[in-house]
Amino acid sequence: MTKINIPDNCPCCDSPLTRINDQLFCQNKSCPAQLFKRLEHFAKTLNIKGFGPKTIEKLNISSIEEIYFLDREDLVSALGSEKVADKLLEEIENSKTASLDKVLASFSIPLFGQTLARKLLSVISHVDEINEDTCSRAGLGPKVTANLIYWLETEYAEIGEFLPFSWSVQPVVANSVDRGTICITGKLHSFKTKDEAYQTLKSLGFNISESVTSKVTHLVDETDKMSSKRKRAEELGTTIIPNLKNFLESL
Repeated sequence: MTKINIPDNCPCCDSPLTRINDQLFCQNKSCPAQLFKRLEHFAKTLNIKGFGPKTIEKLNISSIEEIYFLDREDLVSALGSEKVADKLLEEIENSKTASLDKVLASFSIPLFGQTLARKLLSVISHVDEINEDTCSRAGLGPKVTANLIYWLETEYAEIGEFLPFSWSVQPVVANSVDRGTICITGKLHSFKTKDEAYQTLKSLGFNISESVTSKVTHLVDETDKMSSKRKRAEELGTTIIPNLKNFLESL
């Protein structure tokens, strides 16, 4: 049997490794390999388009919070294009309004993703309310709870105030008007994400359905590729919406 030697130091930056819940972690936030993957995951989770591996290499930033302090002139110089720089700045600005479940999921907390974040937000209204009790009530296990609390006491405590997020759950404004039930098929062009569209629809009094049934009053289809949902909607005589934003503006 081959003996496995457990490393004491990070193979990339040589910093001492820390054992957390039977896993080894490099705690050096300046570790090039760790930082690169964290930045990549952060941007991908918050849908910051244009902030991929090549851009990360060109910008040479050393922490997540630096994303929100990028200077246009420096961006133009690093990326070689005013158009690309302005588009990236726009994407970064848009990310500031991301829902809290996405924000929490963007920090590469081990074992903790957006699904668990949504469960957690069902029992808390602000990040400061995260503790063993609220995590337990949300159904989170002991390992992910420990990872989450560790992140809260370290990274969040250090950089939370420098990031543009509210860190609180944004309540959906109640609307007494029942405008019907909407289903979305395919990719949206009028909204950045389906989550954003869903939040807007709910605030305006629409119900959301993942499938087309007789109760669905509207189907949003901005790609017009005759999906199975589109075919079913036409069979039922459901109203088809080719552009959701235009439809909502007409209400």
